[in-house]
Amino acid sequence: MAVLAGALLSALLLNTSMASTAYAKYDLSNQLGQLDQDAKDKQAALDAQASPAHLAEAAAALGMVPTNGTGWLKLADGSVQGAPEPAGAAG
Repeated sequence: MAVLAGALLSALLLNTSMASTAYAKYDLSNQLGQLDQDAKDKQAALDAQASPAHLAEAAAALGMVPTNGTGWLKLADGSVQGAPEPAGAAG
């Protein structure tokens, strides 16, 4: 009889332990889902900050103006290539 009671008690303890582990797993799964969603939200916000329109607005707020032409220096002979012009006021 004592063996049967011991076996039943062991089964009860094992079942309780398994249920506790299942709840912990469920909570961690929910936490992982929330962290994944937070990471996606932060990536979307970062992408919005890096958009060309936002960068142009940020540059204008700093007093930067768009260029009127591009040019480059040819280092071999020191000549200027392209059609560079001084940057004008944003308008």
